[in-house]
Amino acid sequence: MAQSPLVSVVITAFDAQEHVARALRSAATLDADGPVEIILFDDGSTDGTLAAARAEAGDEPRIHVIKGGRQGRAKALNKAITASTGHFIAILDADDIALPHRLRVTVPILQAEPELAMVCSEAIVFEGTPPQPPAETSALAQTDRITPAMLYASNRITHSTVLFRRSAWEQAGGYDERFDICIDYAFYFRLLRAGGIAHTDAVTCLRERREDSYFAVKHRRDYADTLSRIRTEARDTLSIPLWARLAAAARSFRLSMRHLGALLHAPSGAA
Repeated sequence: MAQSPLVSVVITAFDAQEHVARALRSAATLDADGPVEIILFDDGSTDGTLAAARAEAGDEPRIHVIKGGRQGRAKALNKAITASTGHFIAILDADDIALPHRLRVTVPILQAEPELAMVCSEAIVFEGTPPQPPAETSALAQTDRITPAMLYASNRITHSTVLFRRSAWEQAGGYDERFDICIDYAFYFRLLRAGGIAHTDAVTCLRERREDSYFAVKHRRDYADTLSRIRTEARDTLSIPLWARLAAAARSFRLSMRHLGALLHAPSGAA
């Protein structure tokens, strides 16, 4: 009888035909002390994403491609996780690259500390051509905790590095389907109500920054409002000290001023 997966790598994709095969290839290189399955959930793409994913999957039995129809990111993630069977869930965005040692670094942390709901690590951000991956230095990596106050002040977690327990996802109620952006940020607060979040400074991902992405466009329109709603709920359910509230307010003000400056200097008609 086949052994149940230790880890399910979950990728949701919307109009990501240029990147999805690369993400799948990187997921297939992940090394772990147990079976790994890969779930690719196509979120109603209108380009060749689904065909590219199926072609990359080929006869690889670990890759499961799901044609989901347009759901929205949070619902797509929840559906993909529901379809998966792994004890741990590793998220990988469709335009990012997982490094082979990612699971060797993060899985043991959750296995060693049952009170943790999630662990995250570091990523190198790039634009255009992916950089040469750094040498693995996990033996020298340091691990610390991310508190509700730290998360409230600033979200420095890269979504494509997170690994969480299926049981914690269930206890937290999954990703919040009310939101279309900042869903990772809202989810981390949900997880903090289920357990702790650890962080290791090992680099386990290459993250592509794309200004033309769907979420980058949405960010410019709705980011501040969504962030405010998430933080209001965090204050209502978690202990957030004054210093964290002030730090978050200062950061939001700087982002607002930056956005206002961009609008004022935009060419006529660009806004």
